[in-house]
Amino acid sequence: MVNFFGTYGGLICGFGGFLTAIAALLYARARVAEFERSVLDLDWQQVSELSLDVAKLKKAAQKWQNNDNANVKVSQKDLIERALMERMLQQNSTVQPIRKVEM
Repeated sequence: MVNFFGTYGGLICGFGGFLTAIAALLYARARVAEFERSVLDLDWQQVSELSLDVAKLKKAAQKWQNNDNANVKVSQKDLIERALMERMLQQNSTVQPIRKVEM
């Protein structure tokens, strides 16, 4: 009984794997054929122009984001400088001048 499952069970699993591979191959071929049909009448010149436009838009967006980040950094630097100046002024107002005492 064990010999039967050992021999024929392996053959059945191998045949099942073979059928699974064939099914995967047919599915992939059907997907490729569907893709080929969808791009059959595509104007490739227009696609290349669109990809250039996308690249230009990405570059412009990156430039805008860099400018925005620079403005935020400058405004944060200004706020820090103002806070430091206010603190120095507050400290200066609480400090009393040293009086000269003759001995």
